[in-house]
Amino acid sequence: MFFNEHMHPVIKIISLIIATVFLTQGGWATLALSTIVLIPFYLIDVHLWSSAIKMLLRLKWFFLSIFLIYYYYTPELRSSHSFFNIISERFIPGLFRISVLIIIIFSVNLFIKKTSKEDILSALLWLSSPLNVFHINIDRISLRAVLTLEYIEDLSARLSIYKKTVSPQSSLCSRYAIINFLNQKKQSFFHLVKLSGIILHEILDEADNTSGKLYTINCLQAPAAKQFIFPLVLCLSLYLSL
Repeated sequence: MFFNEHMHPVIKIISLIIATVFLTQGGWATLALSTIVLIPFYLIDVHLWSSAIKMLLRLKWFFLSIFLIYYYYTPELRSSHSFFNIISERFIPGLFRISVLIIIIFSVNLFIKKTSKEDILSALLWLSSPLNVFHINIDRISLRAVLTLEYIEDLSARLSIYKKTVSPQSSLCSRYAIINFLNQKKQSFFHLVKLSGIILHEILDEADNTSGKLYTINCLQAPAAKQFIFPLVLCLSLYLSL
């Protein structure tokens, strides 16, 4: 989950998988331990914050939906319907799930920013090599995973340009300013969804019509034995926090 330039890309992916699995299965102690280990990397490289925060802002409505789901679809309260019980039995579990997602997003952001696409592709090929026994085309699967990351960045960049060019409409009547604002947001949302589909279609067409794009695939050697110490320590620490 937490990397430096000298760590083998395969070790990075293994560590990310281990951290994600334990975060989804653990509790507050696992979340706190993961946060403590993650924070120093963001303090050392402050440029990581901007991309991570952008990812969080894109998910703000998803986080809100988690709160609403936990509030309206949590079973009946075990005790009285006091404010404290509502907070502890409905909002706190929702807050925990959102916190887990936030730490996972920060971990993935760190992995993407500290690992080149070529290293990701090479690591995926190395990890998937046992599937050759089953005659699975691991080259295509690994390359598609890397291209997905690239096209997502392209889609985000084009949508950002769109947001900057769209100017907000003025309210027709100050008396109905709130209603006009909500209608404007609704129209902007549907327009953005429609435009996202158009841009995504254009990107896929560009990918299909591209005559060829060169990707360098490094022939990775097996990670040094000492590098496996990190995922083992990480796994043991997170296991003890369960």
